[in-house]
Amino acid sequence: MTNSNLITVFNGQIANQPIQLCNARELHSFLEIKNNFAHWITDRINDYGFIQDEDYIIVTERTSGRPRKEYHITLDMGKELAMVEKNDKGREIRKYFIQCEKRLREQPQQLALPEPAKTYTFEFTEYELEQLAWLSFSHKQMNELLGLLIEPLEALGSRYCASVYSHHHEYKRHYTESLDTIKRLTEPFKKSDRLNWKRVIHRLTA
Repeated sequence: MTNSNLITVFNGQIANQPIQLCNARELHSFLEIKNNFAHWITDRINDYGFIQDEDYIIVTERTSGRPRKEYHITLDMGKELAMVEKNDKGREIRKYFIQCEKRLREQPQQLALPEPAKTYTFEFTEYELEQLAWLSFSHKQMNELLGLLIEPLEALGSRYCASVYSHHHEYKRHYTESLDTIKRLTEPFKKSDRLNWKRVIHRLTA
């Protein structure tokens, strides 16, 4: 495993300020901590005085069972949690967080007024659009499957749980962001007599 993909680091906001975050559950899994996650994160917050909406935010995730609290923490909090473990995994993830912060600082600053979005025109055959629509539907199915796997893997204590959780949210984000585009592309075929189109349109809009 390389330092480029130890755990997922994503952009978020705390107190309306953009900041890099990671999921504490994924960090807990990477550090191979034996304690139950809920007990571990609660104890660490109490012991080290981390502050909600400053060092971390709580996001309630819907699952097939009870809603679950996820802690999205700053990389500074992540580094501190890693250091107190005093092991190789903790040192490894701390260096990784430092690299993530360094890469962010090296990125060019965005202009105050971003360039207008460019519009491109392409020609697609009906078959190509149909394949694109089915791909989007398959993406949706994969997201749902990954979501159903999280709780069983967590109950088994599987080391794959954090990875499945991360991929589930990435699939969901990509599918949600692309859905309007896919619907716009398939709009002309809503009244098509072809059975294949009727199926894919129904499943995309369900």
